Amino acid sequence: MNTQLKNIFLILLLTFAASCTINAGDRKKNVDTKEYTSEYICPMHCEGSGSDSAGICPVCGMDYVQKDSLDHEGHDH
Repeated sequence: MNTQLKNIFLILLLTFAASCTINAGDRKKNVDTKEYTSEYICPMHCEGSGSDSAGICPVCGMDYVQKDSLDHEGHDH
């Protein structure tokens, strides 16, 4: 019984690890959308956010910031 539980745990662990690596490449954001190209953008880059004037993100409620004022050093997009 103990060996059977270990085998089940090992199978679940390997399945979880494989699913994480398979989906890792799907997380790349399209930086050509308005969340990234508008004059004012949400610091969280929420989908559907971005504006030509200052305001509040309709998704997360954070204040928009000017695109040029964000420092993107240290993260990839």
